[in-house]
Amino acid sequence: MAMTFCMRLLPPALVAAWGLLSGCDLQASEPVEKSVSAVQTPHPFFRTDQYPAWSRMSMEQAVVDTRAAIAEARTRLEALAAVTPDTATFENTFLAWFRSGENLSQLTNYLYHLHTATGDPAIQHAMYDIQNEIMTFKAEGLHASRIAEVLLQASRAPWVAQLSPARQRFVRQVLEQMRDKGLYLKPEQQVRKAAIETELSRLGYRFSVMVKNSPRAWQLLITDPAELEGMPARWMQLAEREGSKLSPDGKAAWLVNLTTVPAAPVLRYCKVAETRRKCWLGTTSTGTARALDTEPVIVRILELRHELATLMGYANYADMQTARRMMGSGAKALAFVDEMLQKSKPVWDAYVAAEMKRFSQACGQELTAVNPWDVEYLNHHLPPKRNSFNVNTVTPYLRTDKVIRGLLDIWSGLLGLRFEELPVAYLRPGESAPAGTVETWAPGVRCIAVKDAATGNHLGSFYLDIYARPGKRPQAWCLPLRDGEPAADGSLGEPHLAALMANLTPPRQGQPHLFHHGELYMLFHEFGHMMHMMLGHGELRAHCTAEVERDFIETPSQIQECWIWEPEALATFTSHYQTGEPLPAELAQQLAASRGSNPIEMHMRMLCTSKLDLELHMHYHDKYKGRPLDEVCQEILAPWLFPYTQHPPSEIRTLTYTMSEGYAAALYTYKWSEMLAADAMQRFKREGVLNPATGADYRRCILERGSSVPAMQQIRDFLGREPQPDALIERYSR
Repeated sequence: MAMTFCMRLLPPALVAAWGLLSGCDLQASEPVEKSVSAVQTPHPFFRTDQYPAWSRMSMEQAVVDTRAAIAEARTRLEALAAVTPDTATFENTFLAWFRSGENLSQLTNYLYHLHTATGDPAIQHAMYDIQNEIMTFKAEGLHASRIAEVLLQASRAPWVAQLSPARQRFVRQVLEQMRDKGLYLKPEQQVRKAAIETELSRLGYRFSVMVKNSPRAWQLLITDPAELEGMPARWMQLAEREGSKLSPDGKAAWLVNLTTVPAAPVLRYCKVAETRRKCWLGTTSTGTARALDTEPVIVRILELRHELATLMGYANYADMQTARRMMGSGAKALAFVDEMLQKSKPVWDAYVAAEMKRFSQACGQELTAVNPWDVEYLNHHLPPKRNSFNVNTVTPYLRTDKVIRGLLDIWSGLLGLRFEELPVAYLRPGESAPAGTVETWAPGVRCIAVKDAATGNHLGSFYLDIYARPGKRPQAWCLPLRDGEPAADGSLGEPHLAALMANLTPPRQGQPHLFHHGELYMLFHEFGHMMHMMLGHGELRAHCTAEVERDFIETPSQIQECWIWEPEALATFTSHYQTGEPLPAELAQQLAASRGSNPIEMHMRMLCTSKLDLELHMHYHDKYKGRPLDEVCQEILAPWLFPYTQHPPSEIRTLTYTMSEGYAAALYTYKWSEMLAADAMQRFKREGVLNPATGADYRRCILERGSSVPAMQQIRDFLGREPQPDALIERYSR
């Protein structure tokens, strides 16, 4: 669950000139029929009214607006290319560049949102046409080299030194992004860069398809039911029904696979060790089957990424990826991961020793290693572990309407805000909205205005769309729909607009909806992103929250999710949905304590995966090239591997996050953000988790600044010192 963007919002000029509709599963389709009667003006997909007219956003209109936005962007880029050094100003160079494709960016923002919120097939079809038009525009590379030269010359003008700190920072950011795009490379280098990126895109897609298809490549057909002793009757019936379809002689057979008859229950219930072993091999086979072996693809991706990094002037791909982030280099990121691994090792070693003692007692003999296919079976038959508190014990106390009110009350008090729910209307095309209402894209969507409690200034508004419906994208996410434009004098201007989306099961008619604790976590986490979006008002729209360093973007959300474990905060929004009694103090304390109950395994897994990610992107070419991938990965992680008799293939074989989805050499981000959040939370704990003075500092130092100030400076200003990992280590040491 995380902040989601369909594009990088800094700067829209690049969005226009180099195009994107990322995150959308586009497929070929018939062109959208253009119905003249469906087309309206002015352009509803542009940056116009404060609240979009969703019912006017037909797909025919989307195509029309795309063409208008491209024409507008082309005109603006031509004007920028014509600027000469003697006529250059900040407004007609850097600011003009940022604004050149803003309506094309806005259109893709709205279109992507409708795609994820509704799943309408017509949107899918229209997006294919629109992508083609944007890609055609992208291929023009309209005046790209000339514009890069205009901006480089402007950056050397005397007036740059007279700009405000925020504007000087933006000048540097623009030049960095121009360099990242390769616009200051020699022509032959630009050609090679484009070829590498094209091949990487193809390989990333191939990798994700191979991982997606791998589970269908393994199955086990069993003809002797004795080999499945201990399996539940219902599972046996399903396995026999599917297996009999494949039986060569028509006799009874039982099928186990990774899709229709999952192998995971076999590892827990089956008494036959050999059957468990075969099924464990199956569950770990993803990315290894002959036709779907991802190792050659991974190797080629690593080689190409290293070539790309050296072409761009970096020592390795990790340096290239971290250059614009808090870490600044791959070496610093790896040093952080290694420090966390070393500081976590005593806790990990104690956990391993305790687990091996449990398994030895269950087996009646001293074990120095355990079969990985026995672990689930042994855990199922052993007594529950200490502190095995079920967090969903608190579910009867989490009535949804009261939780949402409590959430808003907590953050209005901490951040000095006022939340006002606005009247809404869901309209069909052609209908008119009642006066004073905000239009929504589906029934049940709410809209909440965020205002400063002291001044009454309207900071932003967000839609709240938390219940599942057909076609809606799974999971939960927070999406900036439009960043507010500051006033001409740099003061607060137009409000921001965003959407908080989730997929909770709607309540039955006449019954209240209750949150599970995991859903409560989701709500507070995403609301952390939302407050970051709503409060980030700076001198430039270019410094919106979306543009903070990628290894900082999750920090506010991870800070704010901490409140779901704090008894003082829980007391403000929990009561039994039937009796109204408050959450018992003992239950609140058990919940708080459960956060630290044995999570070290997941903590170490994330750290180990982050280490693999960085090591391979930094050193594959000079230390590991030509060696089997699984052997290399086991060597890198040797001190932190659980003592299994046989280790599975490396997780990197199936890690789409780092091979095809944008987190290459950046998986450390999750633990880095968690460390920053844990450290920041210590200040709230010392001064009071509901202390408005601490909340005011949090708002001033972090939430309001967006990317106008480096993230490391933001966290230093809030903490009064450098961030430290101790609080996070302590969380996993209980």
